[in-house]
Amino acid sequence: MQLTKKMLIDEIKALKKASALHAKYSVSQYKNVLKTLDALEAEKELLEQKVKQRTIHLETEIQENKELTNKLEKVAKYDQLTGLANRYLFLNELSIIQNEANLLQKPFALLFIDLDGFKLVNDTYGHEIGDVLLQTVAKRLRSVVRKEDMVARLGGDEFTIILRNIDQKSKVEFISTKIIQSVKEVISIEQINVYVGASIGIYLYDFESDVQDMIAKADIAMYEAKKGGKGQFIFFDGYMQEQLQTTTHIKTRIKNALQREEFVNYYQPVIGSNDLEIKGVEVLIRWKDQGKLVPPDKFIPLLEEDISLIKEVTFWQIEDTIKKLSKIDITFAINISAKLLSDNDLIETLQKLEKKYSFDKKRIFFEVTETSLSSNFLVASKILKTVKQMGYNLSLDDFGTGYSSLAYLREFPFDVMKIDKKFLDNLAKSQKDKKLLDAIIYMAHLLDMRIILEGVETQKQVNMFEKNEFTKFQGFFFSKPLEFETLLKNYKR
Repeated sequence: MQLTKKMLIDEIKALKKASALHAKYSVSQYKNVLKTLDALEAEKELLEQKVKQRTIHLETEIQENKELTNKLEKVAKYDQLTGLANRYLFLNELSIIQNEANLLQKPFALLFIDLDGFKLVNDTYGHEIGDVLLQTVAKRLRSVVRKEDMVARLGGDEFTIILRNIDQKSKVEFISTKIIQSVKEVISIEQINVYVGASIGIYLYDFESDVQDMIAKADIAMYEAKKGGKGQFIFFDGYMQEQLQTTTHIKTRIKNALQREEFVNYYQPVIGSNDLEIKGVEVLIRWKDQGKLVPPDKFIPLLEEDISLIKEVTFWQIEDTIKKLSKIDITFAINISAKLLSDNDLIETLQKLEKKYSFDKKRIFFEVTETSLSSNFLVASKILKTVKQMGYNLSLDDFGTGYSSLAYLREFPFDVMKIDKKFLDNLAKSQKDKKLLDAIIYMAHLLDMRIILEGVETQKQVNMFEKNEFTKFQGFFFSKPLEFETLLKNYKR
């Protein structure tokens, strides 16, 4: 087919039109691409901003978690009150030091420290003063020992110190002496001067004992220091271990004695000075182990060490006494340990017994010693006043053996004062002792208190105070402690 001019012109027109359309669509498409790119760029910036914010948030979370971990680690390893190592960290460190000692043959010493008189300060002035006292003691302990040594607080007023790589006993003695001197210096808190001491048990590592044995041995030595007069240090030795084994054996038997009904009450008569007749008795706990009486000094101190056991035995004594009130018309005096004056268990027990039995509360006297009051003055005062308000009588035992007798007479509502036998021992030889005793009896009379003279052993002692309506006698001159059936026979006679 032959191309004509017209056909060429039409073709050129068609091409121009197609080119115009292509250009139009290309520009539109380009604009769309640019818009898409702008949108993607904006989305990218938004995502980057979100990523940045998320990164900051994650970094904050990581930092917070790190701080929380540090806090939890501190709580887990350090005592919150004093900042010292706690029991957990102490046990770990002791185990590490033991392994180090075994590997390198480096000896070390473990000190177990218990504060003397802390409970009295805490009870007298309150826990806030007690807490500041503990913080002060902690600082003093750290100031005495070396940087490489560890000071820990196990709880309450108990502290431990590990003296690393120390091979001479004299060095341990020197540091222990410095600890005792430092702790006993006066501590001033809110214009109050308080004093405490430190008893220290020391165990020198023998490359044989495990961690728990080391702690037990240092603890044993500390109790020996307490028994020896407090404010001193004692090294653990094999004799103490033998004593511990014997004591542990007796304690095990004691704990089962009440369930086996091996505890019994004995009764020492209290005699009226006017007619020399039985007016009352002191209830005394006795232990028949396999049918034989165990001397009181062999088991009563061990009873006193176990607060749950001394409570159980005393509450049994009280209930047994209540049952016997109807069988004999006299008063019964029951000894109350200092441990029973630290909470409300005594009051709650009496309330339960009053619901269970009907009895004359005025015929029951609760005896406490000056020593028991001094160890827990404020709490003891509250408990004894409540007991008095409930209708029972109170008796102050061993008067004159403590340090604040007159303060006790003013603070506590006692009905009876029992005068320690040491006042009677020299009456025949000393006019001064006789005048002192007469003055005490006169003072008790003014306070509407009755007197019981303890430890009466001679007729001369009786003659000096016979026919005194305010005075009664108690002692072996009249009778040793009796079983109840024997008491009944003597009373009826």
